Amino acid sequence: MSMVAAPRGQNDLAAWLAWQEQAHPKSWDLGLTRISAVWQALGAPRLADYILSIAGTNGKGSCVAWAEAICQAAGVSTASFTSPHLLDYRERIRFDGQMVDAAELCAAFDAVDIARGEISLSYFEWSALAAFYLMAQKRPQVAILEVGLGGRLDAVNLIDADAVVLTRIGLDHQQWLGETVAEIAAEKAGIMRQGQKIFFADHNAPAALFDAAQALHTPVMQYGRDFSVQAAPDSLSLHLPQAVFADLPLPALLQGAHQYGHFAAVAAALADCLPLNRAVLSQALRQAYNPARLMLKDGRPRYVIDVAHNQDSAEVLAAFLHRIRRPQERFHIVCGMLADKDHAAIVAHLAEVGDAWYFASLQGARGSDAAEIAAQVVPLLIGKTVAAYEDVQGALAAAVRQAAENDAIVIMGSFVTVTEVLTQWNSNE
Repeated sequence: MSMVAAPRGQNDLAAWLAWQEQAHPKSWDLGLTRISAVWQALGAPRLADYILSIAGTNGKGSCVAWAEAICQAAGVSTASFTSPHLLDYRERIRFDGQMVDAAELCAAFDAVDIARGEISLSYFEWSALAAFYLMAQKRPQVAILEVGLGGRLDAVNLIDADAVVLTRIGLDHQQWLGETVAEIAAEKAGIMRQGQKIFFADHNAPAALFDAAQALHTPVMQYGRDFSVQAAPDSLSLHLPQAVFADLPLPALLQGAHQYGHFAAVAAALADCLPLNRAVLSQALRQAYNPARLMLKDGRPRYVIDVAHNQDSAEVLAAFLHRIRRPQERFHIVCGMLADKDHAAIVAHLAEVGDAWYFASLQGARGSDAAEIAAQVVPLLIGKTVAAYEDVQGALAAAVRQAAENDAIVIMGSFVTVTEVLTQWNSNE
């Protein structure tokens, strides 16, 4: 724990973030006791007229993007809290889709620092409290909160939401949440409240979620049963209990059929608090965007950028690559994964579609050694080119050298990997 005083009153965001990174003894410190005490000291004000919380293993960030797009198309003010960020910390806190002002964020950190007294907060807890504080000040019509890790003990569970969307539950963060999907689902179900509106975005939601809702005597609505999307080659229709919206455009920027459940669940969750119509939904489908999710970048070779970092997201990425593959196109996979991930399970989903693999070592507390990962997964990649590099830039440079003009370079494995590449590209522009 840091003995250095917080940079209160300095209006220096970089100094605040550097201090927060070393101010708490644990990077993740699940539990609501400390953060609840600070929030009570701040007055525990209401954040917005309507609060939507989003939990799950994959798809949370995309659900936030859908909710922002639908609200903005309807002319409804929003505040969003999401994590992690890619290029700028301020991505985590947005008002009407725009990043928070740095000076406002520093003022929020000042307020949290005064309220906490001697209570130590984790990096994530600082961001959550600052977000909640700013939302309460601005009081938007809709607040959209993405759960960070799990649900029951996550900082976002401090807030009683009006509605909850639960996305697909899969294996990730087992060291904190449990070894099975059922155990993880039970942890994530902890954000549910009695009398809440609860929406499952996965048509195969695990039984543990239904069990948790039943224990609360609270009905749920599920994708494929209570609301759905029917897709045609060039349009889709959204079926909600309130109405059917036909002849909607396909999503322009959020790719993949898995997005239909996210879109439909969020629309269902918002249907009672804002005016949905075909024009609003069409605009949202054209404008919703979440960077580094099945993101295509044109070029010769072209690029696919995705933050896939667990089994389910790797499966989605593999399906997408199979769908977009052109004749004779080879996929060069630049992959950097954190040490605590199931490397073999992730690679297994992409083994067939990936032609050449460039594993990159990652630095930091959860960093990984590319040579060790390559040795572990090479039995899954028989007949493929496999190499290991000291860093992401080295792996990417090797892929660029080897890729033909009609090939594609796929960058995946973690937020850290994608952030390094996007940062390099931005500096070169």
